[in-house]
Amino acid sequence: MENRSDGGGALVAICLVLILLLLIGGAGMGFFLVARRQTALAMEARLAEAEARMQAERARSEAQAAADLRLATDKAPPPDATDSVRAAVESVLRAQEEAWNRGDIDAFVEQYWKSDGLTFSSGGKLTRGWAETLNRYKERYPTAEKMGHLGLGELEITVLSDSAALVLGEWKVERDNEPLSGNFSLVVRKFDDRWLIVHDHTSQIAH
Repeated sequence: MENRSDGGGALVAICLVLILLLLIGGAGMGFFLVARRQTALAMEARLAEAEARMQAERARSEAQAAADLRLATDKAPPPDATDSVRAAVESVLRAQEEAWNRGDIDAFVEQYWKSDGLTFSSGGKLTRGWAETLNRYKERYPTAEKMGHLGLGELEITVLSDSAALVLGEWKVERDNEPLSGNFSLVVRKFDDRWLIVHDHTSQIAH
């Protein structure tokens, strides 16, 4: 009788231990599920926050683009003034053409901005300043024979505002021994009542 009682007590103890383990395991699983759910909610919150930031940034970018467009439109000259700007800018180039073809480098360079802010890029070299630009022309074209006859064509004048324009075109220098030609792009600005070249990028085509 005593042996059976001891065996029954042991069995009860084992059952209690198993029940306790099951309870602990269930509690642990519940804790794991709760933690997992909390992690998922936190990730969803971070994603929603990131999406909100992206939308806000997109809205700011669109607003800035719209503002820039309005500013450009406000600064653009009225349609009836565009032709007069183009005519004024072209007159600068024709004055250069005439000065060159009479062998007058000084008059040719008078159409550039007399400032250290002037930039002239050609042959992979950048020259800064009006005086340096004049010296460069005189070094390369010391005589009327070297200057030859200049022709400017295929002019494309884009009016940027009532005081600025971009010019694209082609140039040709006809001379007996070595004709030259290439492309150019200019930025021309209005200073008081004069239009002057503030940047010149000239490239040469190999013959």
